[in-house]
Amino acid sequence: MHDANIYYLEQIILISPPLSYPLPLLSLTTHLALLSTRLPRLKSEADEDPMFDDDWDASRFIYPRQSSDTTSATVGSRPPVTLLVMAVGDNIIFDPSKEELAVADSALAVSVGERNAPVDEASETMDVDGEPQTGRQLRLLSVRTIDPPSRLTAPGVPNAVNAAAWGQGGPVAKDPGARAAEIDDVEGVWKAPRGGTKVAILGAMVQKVLEKGGIAEEVLDGLDAVDLG
Repeated sequence: MHDANIYYLEQIILISPPLSYPLPLLSLTTHLALLSTRLPRLKSEADEDPMFDDDWDASRFIYPRQSSDTTSATVGSRPPVTLLVMAVGDNIIFDPSKEELAVADSALAVSVGERNAPVDEASETMDVDGEPQTGRQLRLLSVRTIDPPSRLTAPGVPNAVNAAAWGQGGPVAKDPGARAAEIDDVEGVWKAPRGGTKVAILGAMVQKVLEKGGIAEEVLDGLDAVDLG
C-alpha cells in the first residue's frame, strides 16, 4: 500500500498504482460529487451577518438539476470533466492503459465544460464547438501536456552495437557508434520520442474530443445517466 497513490473524495477512495494516471477517474468522481453537493439556504440579507436555514430539505444544489418544469429560458451550468488523450503515430487513444502510455508519443489532459442552454439561444450562438440541435454547448477550458513514461524510457540498442549481445552469433560492427541507437531508425528496436508534437496532431486530438458525437459527449451522456439519489 505504501507504493500506491491514494486519493480521498467524499465517500470515494481511489487506489491506483504509480504512473497509472488516474486523472479521468478522478475527474468523473469529482464531477458526480459536485452534482450531488448541496448548500444550506441563506436566510440573511445582504447587509446582515450570514445565517443559514437548518432545514436540510430547503438546501440547494450547487449545480441545479433539470426538472420537468424547466422552462426554455433556464440555463444551467455543469461541472467540467478532464479527459486523458494520447497519440502514437497517427493513432489517437482515449483513457489509455499503462501499457499504451508506455509507447505514447504525446499525452494531453483536455478539460471540457458544458452549459445547457435553450435551443433557441444555442441556434443563434456561433459556437463551432457546440451542438445547437440539442442545446448542449461544449467549451474547451484547458489543454495541458503530460510527459508520458515513454519520454523517460531509454532507447533500445541494436545487438550490433550492444556489448551485452556480442558473441551471440550476430556480426559485430567495427565501430559500434553509440549514437546510432539514438538517431537511426532500426526495425524492431524501441526508440523514445524526441522533440515536440506536431501542431496538427494536437489539433486532431482536441478535435476528436469536441466533435459532434465525440468522446466528450459520450462521457457527459454517461454521467447524466448516473442516479445520484
